[in-house]
Amino acid sequence: MMEGRTTSGIHYEVAGSGDALVCISGLGGLASFWRPVAALLASGYRVISFDHPGVGRSTRDADQRIPAIAQAALDVLDAEGVIHAHFVGHSTGSLVAQTLALDHQRRCRKLVLSGGWVKPDRRFRDLFDLRRRMLEQLGTRAYSAFSRLGGYDAQWYEHNVASLPLQFDGDDEFDKQTVVNRIEMLLSYDRAGELALIDKDTLVVGARDDFIVPFHHSEDLAQRIPKATLVEAQGGHFFPQVDPQAFASRIGAFLDR
Repeated sequence: MMEGRTTSGIHYEVAGSGDALVCISGLGGLASFWRPVAALLASGYRVISFDHPGVGRSTRDADQRIPAIAQAALDVLDAEGVIHAHFVGHSTGSLVAQTLALDHQRRCRKLVLSGGWVKPDRRFRDLFDLRRRMLEQLGTRAYSAFSRLGGYDAQWYEHNVASLPLQFDGDDEFDKQTVVNRIEMLLSYDRAGELALIDKDTLVVGARDDFIVPFHHSEDLAQRIPKATLVEAQGGHFFPQVDPQAFASRIGAFLDR
């Protein structure tokens, strides 16, 4: 069971014992994204996840920047007395994990980059421009509905989401400007030329049926990191939630080898 804690305005959750494993969530920025995976890994690892600065229950004021999220991860490790850890980053979290491996090599052991990318291509920019315009003009509920429709594979959506009432009108789910700023954060991130400097054992996981971040982004990422291994998943963009057992098994096998 995850135990909630707070340090310097950052809310985080901890479960299990063993080597530290920090799980960094995507654009939503919530620690709760990882609970199904954390429950499976807690028997062998001290699993830590956190709400990004300015998101969820984290009250720390911060510009929405990838380095600020990376610093929050380090602050959580410091609060837990952890010198170095494995980092698992999904989607936006993969950018944070890349930053940690590049700028804080001493703190990083192994790296898992899940549903990630090197830099935005034209399709990526067009999709996130559309999501931003939807958020600004239609509101947070329409934005969230589109994220669910595009993020989960069709079968999982049908069995787990489709029975819930779909609401398009309203603006009460989260702070709109924060998410707009976070989208800008993604579109401005590009450290492609530095990825060859990452010298950590790295697992890159991408889903063939990912509509939001198509699989070729994972292929590109794996080609640029010298010690990277690429594996394929299924389940749309949110594949760690669609099949947490498969995801946890891949991570466990990679960390144990």
